[in-house]
Amino acid sequence: MAHSSFTLAGWETLGILLVVMIMLVSNRVRVDFIGVFILLALGITGVVSDKDLYSGFGNEAIIVIATMLALGQALIRSGITDTLSIWITRVAGRSERRLLSLLMLVGGLMSSIISDLAFVSIFLPVVLGFERHLKIRISRILLPLAITSMMGGLMTMVGSASSIVANQLLAKAHIHPLPLFSIFPVGLCLMATAMLVILTIGRFLLPNTEATSSRGSIGIDEYLTELHILPGSDWDGRELRDIRFFREHGINVVRVLRDDPVQFPQADTVLRAGDILLVQAHRDELLKIDDTRDFSVQSDVHESLEDTPVGLVAEALVRQGSDFANRTLEELDFRHRYEVAVLALWRNGQTITQRLAHVAMQPGDMLLLQGHKDNIRSLSEDEGLLMLSAESHTPRVRRKGILSLLILALTFALAAFNILPIDIAGLLGLGLMVILQILSFEQVYRSMEWHILVFVAAMIPLGQAMAQTGILGFLSDEIARMVGHFGPYALLAVCFAITALLTQVMSNTPTTLLLTPVMVKTATSLHYSPLPFVVTVIVAVTASPITYISHKVFLVIMEPGGYRYQDYARLGVPLTVCFFVITLLLVPVIWPFSAVA
Repeated sequence: MAHSSFTLAGWETLGILLVVMIMLVSNRVRVDFIGVFILLALGITGVVSDKDLYSGFGNEAIIVIATMLALGQALIRSGITDTLSIWITRVAGRSERRLLSLLMLVGGLMSSIISDLAFVSIFLPVVLGFERHLKIRISRILLPLAITSMMGGLMTMVGSASSIVANQLLAKAHIHPLPLFSIFPVGLCLMATAMLVILTIGRFLLPNTEATSSRGSIGIDEYLTELHILPGSDWDGRELRDIRFFREHGINVVRVLRDDPVQFPQADTVLRAGDILLVQAHRDELLKIDDTRDFSVQSDVHESLEDTPVGLVAEALVRQGSDFANRTLEELDFRHRYEVAVLALWRNGQTITQRLAHVAMQPGDMLLLQGHKDNIRSLSEDEGLLMLSAESHTPRVRRKGILSLLILALTFALAAFNILPIDIAGLLGLGLMVILQILSFEQVYRSMEWHILVFVAAMIPLGQAMAQTGILGFLSDEIARMVGHFGPYALLAVCFAITALLTQVMSNTPTTLLLTPVMVKTATSLHYSPLPFVVTVIVAVTASPITYISHKVFLVIMEPGGYRYQDYARLGVPLTVCFFVITLLLVPVIWPFSAVA
């Protein structure tokens, strides 16, 4: 189909698609915001009917993703992950190779049924404990654990959001969806390959950065905090350059907050009593700062460091789906509620330009905490924060772990033997978890990755618009024209390559939503079975761990592991080449090109 044959609706849909891709590639716009943009754009232009505009929210894929997230949370809440950490500690001893092997094996297997991000996040403080007590550097553990956990998600068709949406797109194309465990041989082979490469040549490719126990931090060099200039302070009326305190403590004044805020303070900026100075400094320097007659530290976040018992200093990550997300420290009444002081806030790559007490926390924000060890330990029980300091993590064996495993096994059995559809089986399992008080409704809601659910629900009508306006046909025709005459293996190789490249800039779920219908139509037009090509898309979005934005797990481990951008590529490129070869050899054997879809 030529460009000239596009209708006005086709050009409008193409424009919406291009804007969505630009926002995804920029990696600066929340995916749920992108989802809202898609719905608004489709609704305003009228490309999709009102009836179909919100059809994605009732799609089976949304239900399956949501139930799998909640069931995974049930395993965590019931103590399965803590039990595993205790077992790994006991079996591994002090051997780095044995520890790494066990972690990768457990991570891969567990991620076939729960979110790889959830698993890695929960095991992060465990790994920090291994580093502190066994002197094994975290940089040599976290990246292998993340990669094998990603591969484990390829063992079942509910192991990742990408697999779930790809299966639903198959059903929408009137192709029988892939059975629950049909992809298991591919995932197992890829995970075994990853483990073999990492345990052999991988030890020469992994970074060997200094241990966190030596750094005294988990990799965060500088935090932001605030100083309140008190009435009668000697700083009142003085220029920044005249105050030696900042130079002596290595403190950088980022903002001066007042009624008329000074966005970019200069050396000649005159300070006033009542100003709030947003300052940036190294963690160790911040811990030395205490209230003086000239200033108080974070007066609105906690009363005074003098009121905070000198005890444990811990770092905590705001978890996805937590009650803390999108709420401020002031709204939470954090200091009084938990009796723990928030010394500072760190947000990756963003400058905070308002009072820290009034900053709405986001998933991934890092908090520097200080308080009595019992209060820190109590806070670590809270669902909202993931404690990253090793001292704050104490694995606990909770009740009902076996019961949660039995419910999960029942859920999978009902789906695997086609007794119930996977969405109904998932809802049944989730209902049993709630009835038996393994999970509360509040915990179910917190386990949801709402941003992903909103985005997926919005992309479904966009995909429908692409099909109706001819864009899908145009893309598939172009791929068939350029590659089709080289044969199915060439098309499969191109499918893997395009998917692997796109996922480096768009992440896995958006890439799956975009490419799956294109490859289905391309394969059908060439009289091939779509299944090997859809499976290749599912594999390639996960099995191409080249950049830090290719998968959200990499963003979680980047700072704790002290990884640099090139560390991912150094190990990820050879692994991706291996995964590419295995996919081309194995997938057509299980799903022949000539099979009837």
